[in-house]
Amino acid sequence: MSKDAGVFLGTTLLLVLLIIIPIWIGKKKSNKLNMNQKNWWLISHIFFVVIFIGGMLGTTLLAMSTNFITKREHIYAAHLFIEFFDWFLIIPGGIGSFFTGIWLAVRTHWGVTKYYWIMAKLGVTFIAILFGSTYMRIWIHETAGDIFVNTIHPLNNPLYLNSRGMLFIGIAISFSFIIFLVIISYLKPWGKIKEVQKPFLKQEGGEKR
Repeated sequence: MSKDAGVFLGTTLLLVLLIIIPIWIGKKKSNKLNMNQKNWWLISHIFFVVIFIGGMLGTTLLAMSTNFITKREHIYAAHLFIEFFDWFLIIPGGIGSFFTGIWLAVRTHWGVTKYYWIMAKLGVTFIAILFGSTYMRIWIHETAGDIFVNTIHPLNNPLYLNSRGMLFIGIAISFSFIIFLVIISYLKPWGKIKEVQKPFLKQEGGEKR
């Protein structure tokens, strides 16, 4: 199995566990979060979201700066800090917001499968984290990093320029995910998922079985 496939499967397994475990624990607990507990979990969720968005904004700024700087060392430093932002802001922010969001849904009246907007938010966040752990990881940690081993100046290296271009595309896609999540979190569109009514048979005389 290749490294990329291993990372993809590992991330998928982690996300599935982060969904299953809170739902399983929530089913074991009949009581919901009280208002004080809910507020603290909501603060934690917003905190991780801010960390994630801050990491993305920092990554965007540093990536854009490589269009205006020419010294090899400065370009290398920009990509080095992009790696730091990914490890210490984007990854923990994404995982933390994913878990706290699921926990809030499970332990409050919202539920995970009761509303279309929550299901959409869960699905898009799942996809966004997988996208970051595969494609963005390659463009940030592997391709850009390996290029600086080459003696060719980065701005004269077509491999680096292609990698940087793909990084910009990845950043744009990531922000489209963020904008979508913010919009549906505020608007809460599409309403509640209708529960399927189970048919029942009637005995003669109108009694239920």
